[in-house]
Amino acid sequence: MSKKIKIIIGVIVAVVVIGIVWWMIKKSQNASQPNVNGTEATANESSTENTIVSTGTSDNDLDQDMNNISAQLNGLSSDTANVDASMASSSQSGQ
Repeated sequence: MSKKIKIIIGVIVAVVVIGIVWWMIKKSQNASQPNVNGTEATANESSTENTIVSTGTSDNDLDQDMNNISAQLNGLSSDTANVDASMASSSQSGQ
């Protein structure tokens, strides 16, 4: 390839990378901005499925938080064990 073609390809790649980075930054800024009315989301609009830790400080709230965290860690351990088993079986079948 000639030097001109390499430069053109490099410029195209740089523009694409810059465009992707700009798009990701713009997307994350839009997600972090408050809604148009300036009010907080109601309970129906917010997702509680991903909430692990509550904002309470009583003993019961802290116990519930510990139970939620333990459940998440147990799920992670189970997922890790499944991946390890899958990797072991795929390496044995590949031999």
